[in-house]
Amino acid sequence: MFKEGTCPRCHEKIQVPDDREKILCMYCGQEIRVDEALGGKKEMDLAAYGEHYNRALEGLQELVRTCYRPMQDFKKHLYEGVFDAFYSGHRRVFEAMEYVYRCEENQERWLEKMAECVIEEVKADLNTYKFKSQKNQRLLDYNFQISVYLVPALLKYPAGVSEPFADLLIERWNKAFGTSIGKARFDDIDSGFHRKLCYITTAVCESLGKGGDCRELNLLKEYRDTCLESTPEGHALVEEYYDIAPTIVKRIGRRPDRKEIYERLYRDYLLPCIRSIEARDYDACQERYQKMVLDLKTQYIH
Repeated sequence: MFKEGTCPRCHEKIQVPDDREKILCMYCGQEIRVDEALGGKKEMDLAAYGEHYNRALEGLQELVRTCYRPMQDFKKHLYEGVFDAFYSGHRRVFEAMEYVYRCEENQERWLEKMAECVIEEVKADLNTYKFKSQKNQRLLDYNFQISVYLVPALLKYPAGVSEPFADLLIERWNKAFGTSIGKARFDDIDSGFHRKLCYITTAVCESLGKGGDCRELNLLKEYRDTCLESTPEGHALVEEYYDIAPTIVKRIGRRPDRKEIYERLYRDYLLPCIRSIEARDYDACQERYQKMVLDLKTQYIH
């Protein structure tokens, strides 16, 4: 006889045979216990609980300690591969987190414990840096590690712990470090590389109150697609821009003087480009565009 149940991993509704102990979920493919799918709780195996408890916390600490170059790898041709490696390399940690989460009567306490584990590990590392500029740079690395890799990986993993832990970690992280990292899924982030967004131009126009569909933005997009993309040199310049622009926008967005920076970008680069386009002096526009990419890369990447 079949009964309606819910997969404890992916939370999809499934038909469960009540004469078996374990089945495979037809949606996520994970092996699950029938009593859990039907709303029951298995008797806790204390040894397994302790093993998963330690694996989860130690894995989260290791995940933080191996934050090497998250911003350098945040490029169109690298991000998908790096994210996949990150996700597959930490699945056992996510599995352990979920195991403890399902065993805990007080699940909120387990979420708090994991968030505290991550934040305390980061604080301990930041305290090893003598100068404020070094701490700020290292914290920026961690912001990328959390918002571009860990949170999207959690949201991809089909488990009950994933969404609530991502929400709590973001909340506690922003409070602990005075940041404003957000919640995004891998597909949302990755698609940004392929939609050909004018990252910097969009950020500048929005900062100046011009909106995301203003004349300046549309004019520069048209120039990009009809002029720059038509030559090998221009295409290479556009590709370089889309490799570095997301990182540059994120870094500028963290600065207290970001409005002044965007005003300067508009005055020194975008407005001259627009005037050159209007005058049909496309070579001058490309030269100014190229100088903008070089100057931004020098200031915010190197």
